Amino acid sequence: MAGGIVTVVGAAGGHSIPVTVNGSQAFSLAQAYASAVASASSSGSYFSSSVGFGATVPAAPGSSVDMLVATTGGAFTIPSSYNYFMTDTTAGKVIVDNSASAAGSNLQTLVGTAGATFIAGNGDGTFISGGGNNFFLGGAGAYTVATSDGNDSIFAGSGNTLIDPGTGNNYVALGSGSDTVSSTGTDTIIGGTGSANIDASEGQNGLFQLIGRSTVFAGSGDTINASGASTVFGASGGSGSTGSTVFNESGSATLQFIAGTNSVATVNSGTGTATVFGSNDSNVTFTGGGVLVAGVGNETLNGSGSTVGFAGFVSNTVSPGNVSIAGGTGADTLVAGPGHETLSGGSGAGNLFVIAENGTSPSVGASASITISDFGSSAGNLVALFGYGANEVSTALATAKTVGGNTTITLADSSTVTFTNISTLDPTKFVGG
Repeated sequence: MAGGIVTVVGAAGGHSIPVTVNGSQAFSLAQAYASAVASASSSGSYFSSSVGFGATVPAAPGSSVDMLVATTGGAFTIPSSYNYFMTDTTAGKVIVDNSASAAGSNLQTLVGTAGATFIAGNGDGTFISGGGNNFFLGGAGAYTVATSDGNDSIFAGSGNTLIDPGTGNNYVALGSGSDTVSSTGTDTIIGGTGSANIDASEGQNGLFQLIGRSTVFAGSGDTINASGASTVFGASGGSGSTGSTVFNESGSATLQFIAGTNSVATVNSGTGTATVFGSNDSNVTFTGGGVLVAGVGNETLNGSGSTVGFAGFVSNTVSPGNVSIAGGTGADTLVAGPGHETLSGGSGAGNLFVIAENGTSPSVGASASITISDFGSSAGNLVALFGYGANEVSTALATAKTVGGNTTITLADSSTVTFTNISTLDPTKFVGG
């Protein structure tokens, strides 16, 4: 991850402090930190005190920037009169205690590659680390946290927290506020009771445990376990690769999953319901109840392992490719659309296959080629034809042709429906709208 060296105006006498920062977001924030200090210094509203571990910290005068510089490692309690803290190049790992900060205060913190332990309070602030392994404990204030290439542990508090944990193997526990995470490493993210927005599209092999209402942009190899209402955008594959995402609901909340292109995904809605949208070259395995929607391109939406009935749709607002939707042992409703599609209701309860004239062709200007692969697997299976004119069932059945044990009927809009391994169609299995 890109970084660099940031030079900050230091203690009295014109001393400047170079700080190595190994993370791109941390580097950007460190540059803003240095710029604010330089601006205050040039305007004359600047105070700096350099102290080692155990030294007495003088009171700050109330400048625009009152900066405390740690010259050694050790523990430092930040007096309320300071609004900037940083470590000098000579300092080792520090413990920064800002737990007594009051609401309305703001502390900007920049530490080097030795890392730090930081304890926040009621005040707001920014914590920037150039590297090393860091521990951050949030409080009631709002914080921005950006670390670099170490393995960091970040615990958000009740305040709203923006977190960029860098490229290491990180553990992030969200709090009761509104938290946003940009995951670029191999991260374990535990959701809190607040809302969460997680962008893991640049990370890999992450594990997320979500409790509150959350939105996740997954990276390849991510596993997302949720017990609250969540929306997940699945990983997309790149050139020569396939994105993969696992999304599990452990409660009864409502989920939404949008598959990435060129991807493989597994979605389990638990005792809740899910709305799952496929995408071009996506293969989604689904268990639970809810709605599956196939859109543009070649898609497989496989609910064959589900014991709860769901509804599956082929969208008629786009030009699909080859679509496959499979139901499980529940009573499923599968709605055909344009393009080439294979529908499988699954065994067990009776399934309803819906074919509507306004759903198979007009918005894309092409007739549908529909295969129902297991119509004979359940005695309760039915086909519903809608919008094909008077006597639509008898008219369609009169076109039946059987070849190789499979029977095909042609509808009024030239769409065809093929029933695999069915040589004779039973009129009682068809209804018209």
